[in-house]
Amino acid sequence: MELRVRVARVQPSGDVGDEWSDSEGWTESFADWITEDPRLARSVVVRRERVARDDGRMSSDWLPWISLAVDSGSFLIGLIGAFGTFRGALRREERGSAGLVLEQGGSRCVIYGESAEEAARAAVVLGIVPGPARGSGGDGDAS
Repeated sequence: MELRVRVARVQPSGDVGDEWSDSEGWTESFADWITEDPRLARSVVVRRERVARDDGRMSSDWLPWISLAVDSGSFLIGLIGAFGTFRGALRREERGSAGLVLEQGGSRCVIYGESAEEAARAAVVLGIVPGPARGSGGDGDAS
């Protein structure tokens, strides 16, 4: 299974900045965080999707997304837990605005916390597990 992942600044309205808003290198730092975590590193291949800067800046290519080749859906729980730890390491004033953006097969999910409910919601939105049947009480929210 292939997941595209980035850490982005989430507005109070719930809107996520576009992939060209750098968020101070959060995505690249999170890629390092994943590869250094022994629980996650053994079950994932991390590919850094670098983009050449065309804004005239004298800096290295920018990393808007990382691509994760994972061996199972259970990886999602560990990934969301790692994000919670990563977000806790950010400066206090940045923690509340950091969100984990996950994409798979044309579906997108933004993770705000590290709860089991967030992991379950992401698994349904990304199509990793089937969602609740219509009329079963699911709210149908896919954000």
